[in-house]
This record gives sequence, C-alpha cells and structure tokens, in this order.
Amino acid sequence: MQKISITNTMTGKKEPLVLNDPSSNHIGIYACGVTVYDDCHIGHAMQAIYFDVIRNFFEYVGYKVTYVRNYTDVDDKIIARAKERGISPLQLSASVIESSIRDMKAIGVRPATFEPKVSESISDIISMTQKIIENGMAYATASGDVYFRVRKKQDYGKLSNRKPDDMRSGTRDIVVGEKEYELDFALWKADSTADGSWPSPWGQGRPGWHIECSAMALKTLGASFEIHGGGRDLVFPHHENEIAQSEAANCCGYAKYWIHSGLLTIDHQKMSKSLGNHITIQKFLEKWPPEVLRLGFLTNHYQSNIDFSLQVFQTCLKRLLYYYETLNSLDQFAEQFAHDLKGGLTKEQKSKEPAKSVIDAFVSAMSDDFNSAKALGEMNKSFKTAKDLVAGKKSSQKQQDAAYLSAALKEIGSVLGLFRGDVQQEILRLKRQVLPDLGVTENEIEQAIAKRLAARASKDFATSDAVRDDMAKRGIEIRDTPQGSVWSIKFNLEE
Repeated sequence: MQKISITNTMTGKKEPLVLNDPSSNHIGIYACGVTVYDDCHIGHAMQAIYFDVIRNFFEYVGYKVTYVRNYTDVDDKIIARAKERGISPLQLSASVIESSIRDMKAIGVRPATFEPKVSESISDIISMTQKIIENGMAYATASGDVYFRVRKKQDYGKLSNRKPDDMRSGTRDIVVGEKEYELDFALWKADSTADGSWPSPWGQGRPGWHIECSAMALKTLGASFEIHGGGRDLVFPHHENEIAQSEAANCCGYAKYWIHSGLLTIDHQKMSKSLGNHITIQKFLEKWPPEVLRLGFLTNHYQSNIDFSLQVFQTCLKRLLYYYETLNSLDQFAEQFAHDLKGGLTKEQKSKEPAKSVIDAFVSAMSDDFNSAKALGEMNKSFKTAKDLVAGKKSSQKQQDAAYLSAALKEIGSVLGLFRGDVQQEILRLKRQVLPDLGVTENEIEQAIAKRLAARASKDFATSDAVRDDMAKRGIEIRDTPQGSVWSIKFNLEE
C-alpha cells in the first residue's frame, strides 16, 4: 500500500500512517460535522472539502475507508433559534440538515459512510455516560446533571498541550455550582425542553456537547480507530474532552491520528453576520461555480489559515477556465485517442508516459500529509506540458500522449473534486463569467476576430496584429487554428 505521512496534532509531528489492522487496509475516519441551527457557510465547506479529498485520496490509492461525519441536532443554539421561529428544535434541525445535504452535494462533497444524528443516538450516549460513572470518572448531581472528573484523568490536556492548573490560572467567573471541580465538563444536562430532551437515569435532560461525538464514533468505528479531525477551533475543549471521556469509558486509546484544518477569514476579518461578510454556501453559489470554492481551499495546505477575497475567487475562476480549456485542447488534439479513453485509463495505460509521471507526482504530493497545494503545483506543471504538446505538429504518438495526459489529469482532478462538469459547457459558462470582470463582451470579441480576419484577407497584417495586441491588453488571447480563429482568457499559472 501507498506510504502516507500525517501531521498528528497529538504529537505535533509528521508521522507515518500505521493502521490498527494492517492486513485489512481499512481506515476509520471521524470528522466533526455541523451544528444545524442555520444554513452552512463557506467555513463549514472548508473542513468538509478537505476531509472529502482526504477520503477520496485514501480510496484512490487502494484503502478501504469508513468515513463518519455527524450532525449535532441537539444544542443550545438550536433550542434558542427554534424558539425564535416558533417551532420545535428537531423541526428546525431537520430542515437545516436537508439544506446542508443540498449544499454539500452542490460543492461536490460526497456523503459520508455514516452521518449519525445526536437525536438518534441518545441511548448510546446514555450508555456511555453510565459506563464513565461506573468507572469512577464521572458523577451525577442532585439537579440531574452529570459531569466528567477532569482531575482523575491524569493526562487530561494532552491534545491541546494544556494542564488543568494552567487552564484555571487567570480564569474569571468560573461557575462551580454542584461541580466537584471548576473544569469538570457536562456529559448530561438537566433540561425539559419539549422535543429537545429525553428521559435518563438522572432525570429529563439532553447530552453535553462533547459526549455525543464519542458515542457516535464508538457505534460506527469502534473504541479505537485511525483518524479523527475537524477545524482547529475544536482542539480545545471539544476534542480534548472527547479523548478524556472516550478513554474513560472504553479503557483504551481513542483516535491514533488527529488532523485539524486551519481557520478562515474574509478580507483579513473573521466571518461574521455583524460585519456583513458572512457567506453561506448558497449565497456563494449564486455568483461562483462550486469548483471555484474547492480550488480556493485546495491551493492551500489543509492546516493553513486561509484568507478569502474577491481577488482570490476571480483568480480561481480564471485558473479553472485555463484548466478546462487546456483539457479541451488536449482532447481535440488527440481526436479518436481521447474518445477511446472516455472510460478512463487502464492499469497498463497508467504505467505509460506521460500518464505515469503525472499520477506519480500527484500521489507523492498527496502522500505527504495530504498536501493539496503541492499536488496542484505538480498538476500545473502537467498543464504547461499539455500546452507545449498541442502547440506542435500532430503525430500518432503525440496524439496518444495527449489522450493519456488528458485522462490522467481528469483522473487526479476527480480526487480533488475538480473537472466534474462537461468540458465544453464549463468553458462557455466560465468565459461568460470572467468577461464582465475584464470589461469585455462576447460581441466585442467576435467583432475583433472578424476585423482581424478581414485585415488578414487583404494582407493588412499591421491592422491584424494591432487588433490581436489590443485584445491581448484587455485580457483576451486570439489564436489561429486549423478550425479558424479562437479566443480564450489570458491567464498565467503563476497568478
């Protein structure tokens, strides 16, 4: 199997992937999903896209993957929002889950193997809480709350590299109440909210935030599995507390590797409705193609903090058009060879050049801690090669090379969730979207092409060149081909 290294938040080091059962080639992955009180925004898309690509890559190189992404449909924010709307908490969460499913599908995120909901996991959560109490690591209060005993977990804080005493230092207004210790956290909370609470051995209530993921991971992946992840903002307290309660309940290690994606800002500011820069996935897709969003994230390593701006989206749009136009040029150059490969490359064809070098470079980059930025850099080199290939004279060998190169690029693109659309239709759509930013219309371009052709017909090459150069200054490249003059958006991969 392909050797893969992963930066493990637990150790702060890049480590080789070692499966719990190497003979099975099976990987268990749990990624914390969304709290469904409002429509998903592009920050949610960030984590979803990165873990979607990680799962895709594992499968691409031959691993079997069980991928779990949960829905938190029981939460303070859900209860508060439901009250505002005059509906029950589960009615609200059900509608938001439907919206989330549509959003994820729209941006090319495949459904997880399991997508459990907290509301459907209450019995598992209660059972795990009882087990933690039995093991002496949690206690119930007279009010019906259940708390985890932080001081009894000797290595508490090992993920975030914090010590309980350090957490207390400088902390103000800690509510102790019936807790034995200020930092003890809730496993179960007394509550009587209609359609948002359940009977338990400790009275009517609902789960604490952290216990739900532990219980759902146990049910779907077992007590110990390979990879757990989410956004960096979940390291503490959520993931720290997950580790504590899972190990206390199951008496074994929890996840072997912890992966955390970076944080997202918009124009160097945290995304917020009050700042007017809160972008839902639905709003983003009203203006931009979904692959623009994927490309915007994947040009960065998943651990990076990312700052989005209008310029970033415009550059990704142009880059995407460049990719599609280059693939189209390869397919046209390859002719019948490309048609014969519509079903993809065979194993034997993948071992031949230029497909082999393209795929090998991609796999090598992604095997190094899922480095999508490096993988795209390698892919860009192949697109430059493609430009040179189609610029030369045709031969049977070159046409076959073009077909193999196109198929290989589409194959690795599919791992990243790119090149999902029909090439011709995407080119048309992307061109029409880029032109307004350049201040050029299709009619102006067609008029320029007609003027240039007329000048060339009358051997007025000075005018012909002047028309071409003028359009180039406006960002439009006009090229002469055996099929006639064609135009494209000028784009430099270094942008």
